[in-house]
Amino acid sequence: MPSLSMVSSPDSSRLDIRSLHGDEDRRKAFAVFRQALLGIGDFGRNNPETEARFLAEGKPLGGFEDDVLRGVVNGYDSSIALPGGRRVRHLAVTHVGVSPVATRRGVARLLLVEQLRRARAEGYVVAGLRASDTGIYGRYGYGVASWSVQHDLDLTRADLAIATPRESLRIVDARESFPLFRQVADADLTPRAATLSRWDGWWAIQEYRSHHGTTPHHAVVFGPEGNERGYLRFHIESSDNWFTSARRTVIIDDLVAHDDEAWRALIGHLFAQDILHRAIFPSRPIDDPLPLLLHNPRTLEISSQRDESWIRPLDLETLLSARRFGGTRQVTIAVEDDLFPDNGGLWSLGPEGTGRSRERPEAHVTIAELTTLIFGAQQASLLAASDRIRVVSLEVAEELDRVFAISRRPHSGISF
Repeated sequence: MPSLSMVSSPDSSRLDIRSLHGDEDRRKAFAVFRQALLGIGDFGRNNPETEARFLAEGKPLGGFEDDVLRGVVNGYDSSIALPGGRRVRHLAVTHVGVSPVATRRGVARLLLVEQLRRARAEGYVVAGLRASDTGIYGRYGYGVASWSVQHDLDLTRADLAIATPRESLRIVDARESFPLFRQVADADLTPRAATLSRWDGWWAIQEYRSHHGTTPHHAVVFGPEGNERGYLRFHIESSDNWFTSARRTVIIDDLVAHDDEAWRALIGHLFAQDILHRAIFPSRPIDDPLPLLLHNPRTLEISSQRDESWIRPLDLETLLSARRFGGTRQVTIAVEDDLFPDNGGLWSLGPEGTGRSRERPEAHVTIAELTTLIFGAQQASLLAASDRIRVVSLEVAEELDRVFAISRRPHSGISF
């Protein structure tokens, strides 16, 4: 039997929130999400096995009024990397949708709050999502934990500033090599902060796209067989006539590199494709070193900076304990968390670690802005300058910059 709870709010009728476990209930929930989003086709009609695999590991919640499904949220078990390399348990929140006949009645709000409460009770340290609308999720305590940019590389004008290794590159079947891709992605020991472990449903969609895409997919791996250290997956951009086109373009679907040598080699592979004019990287870190790999950095257009990871701390003590801090001294901050008050209060952060404090606070932050600081998505001094956090002095903001300092900006590189 599905677990359920009854919740209500001033702007909605009583909502019966149930955990959905059966295959049919999962399909119905996904259908409500598709109806709400409008832009996702019913791929399960022709590929029910893929849809079943995609939905199997989810933790969907449905909101019912008089046994009519009005809204849904879903989540997948994952982990997320923190600055310093440690990982914590992460609920990948997705499929947030309300039936068009039940919008603006508080259904989504009730579902999202209930989802966070259940996730916390189940031991998740954080929840995370990709936001279709940036105005929604801050009110639930989600903060921006990483940003991304798009790279558009003009291969007809670009030259590499250094020679890149080619000996350990190996072309593989882009459709049949997903076990290898999964193995390489899981084996990365030095991921950027905000990197997620990828669940089976995510891989199912990647396989579906590579098998059913309208243009060819390609892939290359780096490293000797059995010890691969990276891979590049890409597909051809649709063209009326590929052979005579003046803008033969590839879209990068996934780039995983365990180290700088692997990254340089995989980028270099694109330059070895004489047929190509352009390569588009839809999601790269904002500090990606690709411009430094080019003789003429103007051949790389960097655009479309946007929020990527939205993270909601659930167990702040565990999250802070897993994160490495720097700085020259301890700083006491006051944290505000309306949904989970025990996350709030006074915390001491610095080179000696983290813990509860009784000192007078030198900074005041919401749980959402603290998330941004924890992952290194913004500096404390910039948040203070924009009045997103309050500090007693400029020196405190600068010390917090040192406390939360990271060497590489956070980035995940995947959507879900």
